[in-house]
Amino acid sequence: METKEIIKYVGMLCILPYVLPFAKMLVRDLLEAFEEDGGLMGEKPTGERLEKIREAKAQRPSPMVSEPLAHVKAAASEQSRRG
Repeated sequence: METKEIIKYVGMLCILPYVLPFAKMLVRDLLEAFEEDGGLMGEKPTGERLEKIREAKAQRPSPMVSEPLAHVKAAASEQSRRG
């Protein structure tokens, strides 16, 4: 094995702990997004199964969270104190 190959494989092993959680989360989000349509390659669920999926989705917290930046929040609170 050449030195370049060893460095390449060691680099891949070092990056793996950062890439795997990202890939896992991406796949999970894709499966959840297509769940009501039967998943990526499945059939469309029946009415009863669809209701169960929608109930489960309603109980999960939304991944779309809007939180203003700290400096914006501080400026807004300072402005409200002034006037």
